[in-house]
Amino acid sequence: MKWNPLFLIVVASVISSGCSQSTPRSLNAKPSPKQINTPNQGSMHAQAASPDILTTKKLRSLPALAETDSVQPTGKVREYKLEAKVAKWELVSGVQTDADTFNGTVPGPVIRANEGDTIRVIVKNSLPEETSIHWHGLHVPNKMDGVPSFTQQAIKPGETFTYEFTANHAGTYMYHSHFNSIQQIDKGLYGLLIIDPQKESLKHDREYAMIFGGWNIPDKAGGTATNNNDQMSGMAKGEPKPLKKKGDIRSMMEQGLKDKSSQLHSMMEMPSKSPNNQAGSTVMGMDYNYWTINGKSFPDTQPIEVKEGELIRIRLANISNGTHPMHLHGHDFRVIAKDGHPLTSPQIMNTVTVNPGETFDIDFIADSPGEWVFHCHELHHTTNASVEPGGLMALVKYVK
Repeated sequence: MKWNPLFLIVVASVISSGCSQSTPRSLNAKPSPKQINTPNQGSMHAQAASPDILTTKKLRSLPALAETDSVQPTGKVREYKLEAKVAKWELVSGVQTDADTFNGTVPGPVIRANEGDTIRVIVKNSLPEETSIHWHGLHVPNKMDGVPSFTQQAIKPGETFTYEFTANHAGTYMYHSHFNSIQQIDKGLYGLLIIDPQKESLKHDREYAMIFGGWNIPDKAGGTATNNNDQMSGMAKGEPKPLKKKGDIRSMMEQGLKDKSSQLHSMMEMPSKSPNNQAGSTVMGMDYNYWTINGKSFPDTQPIEVKEGELIRIRLANISNGTHPMHLHGHDFRVIAKDGHPLTSPQIMNTVTVNPGETFDIDFIADSPGEWVFHCHELHHTTNASVEPGGLMALVKYVK
């Protein structure tokens, strides 16, 4: 029997091809580097050679802030005039409320000085009730601490009081009312105070400052009517009493309890439901339905504008009664100071929790171009009257 040569060639080719495809790979055989891939990524060799993968090396190599050991008086006086008064304030476009303000704005003007300067603040009270100013975190003479019934008489409507002290410690601080303080602070009576060091080796290209506030707007979703007659709504509310002598604190407390004895039952209940369209916290409930950065809710918050390669400093202060874990997208940052005190070993993170009354200083390198958000991760704090997005959120925007 004769075979066609062409037929034999075709059969041989098919057999050879089938054998090669079915030959098992040795268990010890190693694939070439080109064959090692991970999902959605290139080869390992390509990754190792890439110059675009960010690390925290540059951030870790930056120096810490310097702590001041001694301060020399400069002989300079930084004088500020503050008027406490009621004014209309817009939290976000279309949402306006009556606020307690310094000079008509929320927050009040930034008070800034260098270590060793004398800070003089002349306060005129144009509110319908007493007030005072406490210098939160600062080392000041006792009589300048701003706590009525302890260090001074409350400033009555129409009166003026002058605070004066030396700026003796660099850092980020706050000033705020310490009379009927829950209501007055929650209605905007606060501001930032910044003291710069006489010498600082760490230079930042840009600086931003944020103070976080909470608001209860009764006629908006989530708002609750406030009861301004509640005696627990602030410190030292009511008729001003003479300053007590040292050692007489217990009698003051006993008198305070006697004054409030008729209200003890109501204090344990929810805040009054009687109509009252004034902004402010609801005392026990702290039913905030708006949250603000420097008096504004997103999208009306100021953007953090940066240029690629810059070192950015942000000062954070929480005057509200809420806790705010502030999270930065697209970048890591260092915590370089807390409550005005530099950290000898700055901590690198991307979320820092700012509790009531705390301040933090953070910095980051603008090394990831784009448009990113910096926001509170207590996510109902990023709403306006329960509508997202809003509240404690700001955009990080790269500019040319």
